[in-house]
Amino acid sequence: MKYIFLFVLAGLLCTSCSKFLAEEPKSFLAPENYYKTAEDAFIALTGAYDALGNNSESYMARRLHYLTWYASDEALPPTLAGQRPLDEFTYVADNDDVSRVWNSMYAAINASNIVINRVAGIDMNDSLKTQYLAEARFLRALSYFYGVRLWGDLPLVTIEVTSLDEVDISRSPIADVYNQIIADLEFAGLHLSPDNQDGRARKGAAKALLAKVYLTRASSGAAQPGDYQACADLCSEVIGMPQHVLQQDYEKAIGAEDEFNAESLFEWQGDRKLISIGEHSILGAFSLPRGMIVVPGQTASDGGSIACELAYFNKYPDDDYRKECTFYTSGPDRNGNTITWQQLSVPYPSPAKKYIDKTAATRDAAAFSGNFVMLRLADVYLMRAEALNEVSGPTAEAYLMINTIRERARNRNGVPSATPADLEGLSKESFRDAVLLERVLELGFEGHRWFDLVRTKRLVSTIKAIHPEYPVSDKHLLFPIPANERLLNPKIEQNDEW
Repeated sequence: MKYIFLFVLAGLLCTSCSKFLAEEPKSFLAPENYYKTAEDAFIALTGAYDALGNNSESYMARRLHYLTWYASDEALPPTLAGQRPLDEFTYVADNDDVSRVWNSMYAAINASNIVINRVAGIDMNDSLKTQYLAEARFLRALSYFYGVRLWGDLPLVTIEVTSLDEVDISRSPIADVYNQIIADLEFAGLHLSPDNQDGRARKGAAKALLAKVYLTRASSGAAQPGDYQACADLCSEVIGMPQHVLQQDYEKAIGAEDEFNAESLFEWQGDRKLISIGEHSILGAFSLPRGMIVVPGQTASDGGSIACELAYFNKYPDDDYRKECTFYTSGPDRNGNTITWQQLSVPYPSPAKKYIDKTAATRDAAAFSGNFVMLRLADVYLMRAEALNEVSGPTAEAYLMINTIRERARNRNGVPSATPADLEGLSKESFRDAVLLERVLELGFEGHRWFDLVRTKRLVSTIKAIHPEYPVSDKHLLFPIPANERLLNPKIEQNDEW
């Protein structure tokens, strides 16, 4: 974190490539001459969004998914030797991906802090100023929420970093980090617009994220008695908002050709159609089925770096529509012959369908344009079902929540199906298991699985069941503080057993 402030400001003042940015910002301006106008405020806000993943290597464009996909039962990296330690639980404190995510996260936090600290003093329309501040606080909360789940106690920085002296601080307890996240999201939920702004934070996203914060805190060392009920209540608010509705067809719930739809609450934008370099996602290209031609111009090197673990794939019943909407399991090879995933050069199911534009005519548009959908309404339904069950057992309302999601899954391209059937007659424990499985089927490869396994204390047992030889243990419920960060800041203590 020590060197983050050295490049964040430069990045903000040179930033580009946001869908909602109307013009190219000015470059290389000294801070004392900046942050004077509403235009300056907007450019700074754009920089805060860009910091979530401003090239194909960083944060939400790639590295966050390496940590959370490979270190769960969801994915494995057949062609990426550097990421095998994450998959095999042999990674250590100097792991490059762990360090990259830590640094990118704090860069994003600092970019949000710049907006929060500087925009407050600009003479501009008060309503617009409040909107920008609410967006920045949402983005700061989002990064801290990732961080507290990945590392636990964190250095809590809420001011713009302008000096090395400001980053030599110790870790704050998770209770304090959660309190800051909650305060930021409450402010955001109060002041954000409820309407869709194509990639910008809005009221429903803030409330849904806050619901997830309460759900996660409820099983942490910082748990409070009302956390599950607070989650359920916030989910009910979001479900009741007219701006948010479930897509009728599951296949339309997520995908490059259906971005920013009415079910989507917040998406990180990964769009190579916008610029040739910089802000684009590798999730489509890396998860393509190598040897199966599913996008125009697909090359021999495409795919196979993000593949689905067979145990995870086998959780999907063959007759569940969501399986065919998530995976490529068969298709043409280079000679036009139909092959199955078992015949691929990297023989694992491909989870590419959620991250490529299936209507695109070129390799770049098909492989790189998929956004990372962090939050969507189906997740909110399942969170409410889970929270209600924890409060009162499987009530009629809890069944309604999960069965609404299962009912949508029975709509296969407009043709009703008999499966998955509605759930009924479950115990509290069985309903809890059913919700976790439903999250697998509904939210596969959307960035939730590792967090779900950790918060439900099932990571170790799940990995041991499919890879008994892996040295996974309770220490892997948190990642190690990066070794370089501890060398730079001796006040930061390492997580237990690392």
